[in-house]
Amino acid sequence: MAVDRMDPQFLAELNERLFVHYTQGAWRAPLGYRLLNLRPAGVARWGGIICGDARDAARALAGVAAGGTADTAAMAQAWVQASAGAADIRAVEGRRERYNAAAVPLDAALAPLGGETAPNTLTPVPDGPAILLSAADTPLDEIVALLIAQAARGVLWKPAPRAAASAHYTMRALAPAAQGRLALVQGDHQTGAELARHGPVIWASDAPPPKGMALLRTQ
Repeated sequence: MAVDRMDPQFLAELNERLFVHYTQGAWRAPLGYRLLNLRPAGVARWGGIICGDARDAARALAGVAAGGTADTAAMAQAWVQASAGAADIRAVEGRRERYNAAAVPLDAALAPLGGETAPNTLTPVPDGPAILLSAADTPLDEIVALLIAQAARGVLWKPAPRAAASAHYTMRALAPAAQGRLALVQGDHQTGAELARHGPVIWASDAPPPKGMALLRTQ
């Protein structure tokens, strides 16, 4: 099956695309106002992101909670189509990644991500949306596997600023089949700390999570 490469128009429009968040099943202007400029090497016109705040978190989580039934098989198929373009975006972000898109599982269990979790509260996997916080160097296909596997419960994703473009591209591919069960809020560490107050966290990073953060119990 042919896969989609990155549309050059997508890169040309990043200044506008990165401004919006994906919430309540649509791309919407953020409620926050804190601007964070992004300057990847070799990219002249990249723009910036608006860091989400408590209002963005509340709106996004309300939308995820009210979403429909995610079609995880269709989400996986959408990733097959989008993975080559996503790799192109990741290269612009400074990460060379190759994806075996067909191998993305539909039922990936939560795996231990990050460093020591002893200082953190480990919670059982409850009902309701989870907060996914991902680092810039976390492979995108690992993040996609988590988004698909956890879509039934609902996921609010806050990527690292240096991965904002690939996150937008990925959400554009997965969101239609997710039926409102995914949301994307852009932001920095301050945004991540605010989001972590609203639900258990899936910590997608090799770095240790902040002390006191409530993490979903892993297998």
